[in-house]
Amino acid sequence: MVRLRTIVPVVDVLANPRSMAGLRVLLVAGSALLAVAVAVRAIPPARATLPQDVVEERPRLPEPMQLLARGSRLRAAELDRWVSEGHRAAFKASRQILFSLDGCPPLLDWIDGTEGQSTERLLADLRAGSREDALAALVLVFQIGRACKWSPGMLARTQNAERLGGLLQDWLRVWGEKGAKDPLLAQPALSAALVYGRVMRTAWKAPFFSYNRATYERASAFLSDLTGIPSGRRTDFGEALRARYARAAEKLLSPNDALLGLEEEAAVSFPDLIGTCP
Repeated sequence: MVRLRTIVPVVDVLANPRSMAGLRVLLVAGSALLAVAVAVRAIPPARATLPQDVVEERPRLPEPMQLLARGSRLRAAELDRWVSEGHRAAFKASRQILFSLDGCPPLLDWIDGTEGQSTERLLADLRAGSREDALAALVLVFQIGRACKWSPGMLARTQNAERLGGLLQDWLRVWGEKGAKDPLLAQPALSAALVYGRVMRTAWKAPFFSYNRATYERASAFLSDLTGIPSGRRTDFGEALRARYARAAEKLLSPNDALLGLEEEAAVSFPDLIGTCP
C-alpha cells in the first residue's frame, strides 16, 4: 500500500499554482537544454586546414607537386619566371642540361664534372633564397635522381646514392621545418623526406653480406632531429609527416629499420626514382 503521507505532498504541489508554475519553468528549461545538447552533437567537427589549402593574397605556382613527378619536364620551364632574378639565368641553364641529359651517367661522374659543379653551386644559392627558389632547387635535385644512376648495383657502390641523399638532406635541413606549414612547400618537403628515406635505405642495404651501418645511423639521426618523433617532441615537420604518412612516421620508431616506411611511400609516389634511370 502507498502511504498517505507520501501522496499528500504531491497533491499539495498540484493544488498550489505557484508550485505548478515553478514546475513548468523547470520542464521548459530542461527541454531547452536537451535541444541544445542534441544540436551541438549534430554539428560536424571543423575541417582541418592543410597548408596547401590556404588561400594567399600573392600569386602562387599552381600544383607544385607536378614539378616533382614523372612528367615534370612538361612544366619545369614555368619555374624560370618564379626564380629570383639573380639566379634565373643559371637556373634556366641547369634546367635545360638536366632535362636533356642522356646516357644515365653515374651521379658522381656527372656532379663532379663542369656542369654538375655549376649546378651544385646553384643549389646552394637557391636554398638560401625565396621559397620559390627552394622549390626550384628541389626540382633540380629530383631530376638529378632521375637522370643519373645512383643505384649501388652488384658491386654495392653506395657513393652515388649517398651523394644524392646529401643533396636532399641539405635541402631538408634548410626548408623541412620551414616548409611544413608553407602552402607552397608543405607537400614537396614531405616528398623530399620520402625520397631521402628511400635513397639512404638503398645505400644502407647495398652490401650483400652486411649492412652499411654508418649510412643508416647518419640518416636516422638526421630524421630524428628533423621530425622529433623518436624523442616524443614532434616538430612541425614531424606533425605533418604523421598526419600525411602515419606508417612512415610510426616506422621511424623502429630500432631495426626506421627508413622502411619512408621507402614504401616513396615507391608509391615516385615509382620511377629507383636509381637506374627510367
